[in-house]
Amino acid sequence: MPDLGPIEPPMVPGPETEAPPLPAFMPSVTGATPSVELPVEEVVASSPRSLAGTAIGDAMMLWQLGRMRRRGARRAAQTPDPVEQSLEQTARMDTLRLIEAAMRQLRAVTVARLMDKPRVVCVRVGSYGFEILLDSPIEAPEGWTAASGGYVLELPRTVTVEELDATGQGPSLCPALVPVGDTVEGPLLLNVEEIGCLAVSGPNNATASLLTSIVETLGSSPLAGDIRIITVGVSSPAGPGWERIHATNYDAPELEHLLSTALSPAHAGSGSIDVLVVGPGHDLLFQRAGRIATAPGSRLALVGATSSAAAQWPWRIHVDESFRAVVHPIAVTIVASQAMRPELAYLLREAPDGSHTPPRFE
Repeated sequence: MPDLGPIEPPMVPGPETEAPPLPAFMPSVTGATPSVELPVEEVVASSPRSLAGTAIGDAMMLWQLGRMRRRGARRAAQTPDPVEQSLEQTARMDTLRLIEAAMRQLRAVTVARLMDKPRVVCVRVGSYGFEILLDSPIEAPEGWTAASGGYVLELPRTVTVEELDATGQGPSLCPALVPVGDTVEGPLLLNVEEIGCLAVSGPNNATASLLTSIVETLGSSPLAGDIRIITVGVSSPAGPGWERIHATNYDAPELEHLLSTALSPAHAGSGSIDVLVVGPGHDLLFQRAGRIATAPGSRLALVGATSSAAAQWPWRIHVDESFRAVVHPIAVTIVASQAMRPELAYLLREAPDGSHTPPRFE
């Protein structure tokens, strides 16, 4: 019998059909030279110990303390508080002001001019300047330069907060921008509104500490505006000044209402979002909320613990016992943020008379 050849014809490789991965923050993107070339742990260890997880977190807490005092929730101390003095030494207020001004300016030169909203997924400020990583490429807006095919936006190193303020007044482009840790090049902030669902995996103590830090800093951020933060199984501050944060239970009717109405057309275009933060041990709730948060038109953003390191969610942080973590899909290594230290929590915790009415979640 003659040889008829293989039963199946040989496969000819076709063109690549998968979308390229998101570009990481790399020296090749900016053409700049980093100021340090040390392991991330050594860089963080060489800096003063922050009280709220990161130097940006410390700045947010210092801003929160000032806001509470201006509102009369806490009287100014007659003598300098040593914890507050330590906070002032570690807080990077100049960087926080730059981030706040840059996000307002970027909104002013895009959304306010009826242009498409830049899909910001994360921000880093450090050795390579001010960098924004986008989910989809765009042409450089006014005042910015584009790199990596439009996936990265950069501010000129010489720009000042005053120059940004002159262009951008109004709300922030990214109210849900929150610091999650430090890289060698600088602090990393993720935009949980654009990401939709951020999964956190690892040992329970490290995972819970990172989630608490996210609640604390987002609850005290000057960018956050009228964001509402709902927590399930996560330790979180309460009292005057923390009205954004609402603690609830996994079986609460209010939580069910939140999940069932997150995709309601009645909320479309309202501009406000809810951030649900779910602690360890609630995998079923996380899975359900994740499907809702990633659906088109959802006003819900989710950050939560998952017991699976190989979770299906594209954006995830895997953290170990030493708080070294990797952020996927951008493969950036960080020292993860931790919950605020007890002495800072005590400084911020209560009003002078010790009484308060918890915010109502409904």
